[in-house]
Amino acid sequence: MGRTAALIVIVAILACVSGCAHEPEGKRPASELFEEGASLAREGKVEKAAEAFMKVRTYYPSDELARRALLATADLYFDTGDYASALKSYQEYRLLYPTDAQAGYCLFRIGMCHFNQMSTYDRDQTETNRAVTAFESFLAAYPSSPHVEMARACLGEARARLGQNMLSVGRFYLRKGNLEAACARFRAVREKYPEAAPRDELDELVARACSSGPARADNPADKRQ
Repeated sequence: MGRTAALIVIVAILACVSGCAHEPEGKRPASELFEEGASLAREGKVEKAAEAFMKVRTYYPSDELARRALLATADLYFDTGDYASALKSYQEYRLLYPTDAQAGYCLFRIGMCHFNQMSTYDRDQTETNRAVTAFESFLAAYPSSPHVEMARACLGEARARLGQNMLSVGRFYLRKGNLEAACARFRAVREKYPEAAPRDELDELVARACSSGPARADNPADKRQ
């Protein structure tokens, strides 16, 4: 009986130790953890704030504050310029809460994350293309959002950036004497990205590149470029 009693005591102790390892944080209310994260965010302590918000989501996944903690984390990263991390959080929010009232806001911010990472017109335009796609989707899905005006302005700037990129390629071909390729680019800019340059400038470039040779008319060769 002594040995059995000892085993029972040991098992009870181990169970207590195991349970206590998770109890300290678990005993703290979700509201307290959330307010801690908000306070740390106001103090500029990004990583600690993100950790506090993650605790809300970990210990109280079904609580309304878990949703708010994810959005707060995304905004925290965005406001401090960590657009890559913010992007992941906004995307996760839309994945978890696709019909939530803040889903549209997150799509707008996704566009802004890409927009704020755009390169100059003479470099890779991956982020620019992603910004255009996000803003177009946002404007189509949420036409009454309070962020529509800014989304349109940013979309116009992003589209102009793509046009400027295409113009630079066209000018390169023009300098090299490849009029057909230059003509195709200039016409594409005038048709798709008129924001990129004044109309008279685009007309002049088209006239210079398309004034002779097979590229003069609208032919399949133009469209393949």
